[in-house]
Amino acid sequence: MNLRLCKGKVPVFVGGDSPYKLVDFPTKEVFDELMRPSNQALKDKYWNVLRMRADGHSLTDVGKTYALTRERIRQIEARFLKKVAFSLELEKL
Repeated sequence: MNLRLCKGKVPVFVGGDSPYKLVDFPTKEVFDELMRPSNQALKDKYWNVLRMRADGHSLTDVGKTYALTRERIRQIEARFLKKVAFSLELEKL
């Protein structure tokens, strides 16, 4: 599952009969808390990459914009989705 197919939502793996739950795409502030790279420019770049994917741009389109490979875009997206899922698990505790 990826951000491009979810129209402004974030798919979070929850398991069971319905393996994914869609939650609202986080605000910039929540994103900053989740990602926490020390470099603000890198954080902004990740944010823009993820927003482009959430808005329906392909891996290729985003990669061309930021001079990154499709695989690197996919890795950024996967890391983000894992962190969102982890933060939702923490909220349940």
